[in-house]
Amino acid sequence: MRDYLTVFLWSCVGGSFFYLLHMPLPWTLGPLATVVVLQAGLKRRVRWPITIRNTAMVVLGYIMGSPFTPETGYQILHQLPLMLFLTLTSVGLCLSGGYAVYRFTGIGLGTSLLGSLPGGLSQMAMVCENIEGTDPAAVTLMQTLRVLAVVFIVPFLVLHGLADQVDPVSKTMTHFTINNVPVLALFAVCLSGAVYLGKRIKMSNPYLLAPVVVTAALVLNGIHAPALPPAVIAVAQICVGIRMGMAINVESLVEQKKAFVASFLSIVLVIGAILGIDYLLAKYSSIDFITAFISSAPGGLTEMGLTAMMVHADLSAVVAFQIFRLMFVLMVALPLIKWWLCRSTAGKRCCIELTNSGE
Repeated sequence: MRDYLTVFLWSCVGGSFFYLLHMPLPWTLGPLATVVVLQAGLKRRVRWPITIRNTAMVVLGYIMGSPFTPETGYQILHQLPLMLFLTLTSVGLCLSGGYAVYRFTGIGLGTSLLGSLPGGLSQMAMVCENIEGTDPAAVTLMQTLRVLAVVFIVPFLVLHGLADQVDPVSKTMTHFTINNVPVLALFAVCLSGAVYLGKRIKMSNPYLLAPVVVTAALVLNGIHAPALPPAVIAVAQICVGIRMGMAINVESLVEQKKAFVASFLSIVLVIGAILGIDYLLAKYSSIDFITAFISSAPGGLTEMGLTAMMVHADLSAVVAFQIFRLMFVLMVALPLIKWWLCRSTAGKRCCIELTNSGE
């Protein structure tokens, strides 16, 4: 318990430092950077229970599901063709970047494609373990770098260049009152059941996706989702940021310099291409530029959702677009790539079933 408290307090310091510097997502990226410094710089072992991270993900899922209304539901249904276009664009650009990494570094094609696919980090690493000729360590490296690059670059561009108005996430929520407790208790029971069911059906990241879906469903059925205290929101972000920092292996990044540089350049070019496409799209469609950019960015749902809240983008649209892309990757793109890789390795052992696991 003492180790957990120490890590949490240091992470609070890191988050406060990032907040004072007006860094994007300070209560997520501050703890992330703090944990990296503790592990890589000070050589301290960081321990943080995954159960705390999972609970924090449920809280963030509740926050992201609460803005859904019948009006936004109808709007999202009308935007399904646009969702498909942005998803295909994002996935296609990421795979093109992966192919470029393959060409310039000598990393296997299967490894490069799985490493660049904008799905869950753990899903990609687990799937490549079942495909002959792929390197799980390299896939993990590329996926980690993709997540880090998008999580830092996209919020920074949005908050310090593209958005006209920026507020901390806590200021975007209405005030919490004691009268909200009974309704929150109802939501807590429903979300607990949703997470349990999501784990039973092996949903990808049930601790985040299940609460988003169930909260949105309850709101659409007329049950108001009360705001949470700002401190709870900040603590949830800190708990997620700590776990993200623990997953970063700095030594692995240093050891594979060529792959590191090529992967970083490819994801920067992908973000730049998405930025240009979204700018043109916003000029000739009903979606605004900021919402389109955050929606199509190949990052995590948590980070992109929090970014949308800070700049007053359409949070429900961002969440819907990000979930749509994740489902497309897991249910369409990943099985197709895996089938093609298995087929191309004729005569070698290769499993057929897709492995699904929460991040």
